[in-house]
Amino acid sequence: MNRLLEILAVAFNLLYTILYLNGSIWCYFFGVLGPLLLAILCFRNKLYAEPVLQLFYIGFAIYGWFAGSGEWIIVHWSVQQHLPYLFSSILIAMVAGYILKKRTDAKLPFADSVVTTFGITGTWLMVNYVHENWLYFIMINSLSVIIYVRRRLFIGAAMFMLYLLMSIDGYFALKMFYAW
Repeated sequence: MNRLLEILAVAFNLLYTILYLNGSIWCYFFGVLGPLLLAILCFRNKLYAEPVLQLFYIGFAIYGWFAGSGEWIIVHWSVQQHLPYLFSSILIAMVAGYILKKRTDAKLPFADSVVTTFGITGTWLMVNYVHENWLYFIMINSLSVIIYVRRRLFIGAAMFMLYLLMSIDGYFALKMFYAW
């Protein structure tokens, strides 16, 4: 059952990203289904911060679905505009990692917390069309590959490897994953 759940979660999450890269409002439909399944999978594998991230992803997908006007106007932020987001994400990740380490049997609590806090930040930037969200996801997806391999969730690790490539594509506009 875990393997089927993992396969479906991966498929729906990949559909979300591919549709987002192609500017389709339908991305948000899969942005609800994929994270829901991944939240269940992560909780079953003692990654307790990640289900929280997946719930945020669902909330952001719903927000994006209703807030999306059909126009995808990308904005660029300066480093100074990102600093408050970076510093607050680091601080929250450290606190959450500490709490998870001391109060739960979580596996990889600090890495899990970094992915969660930066995932929330990056997704907020994504649904608000800030182009540099892709830099956050390059870091998040790199770390996620390691976490999923360590938890022996190899299909999920492959998804995050593909996400890493998609993040690089999104940032540099290489158009490797755009509609044909």
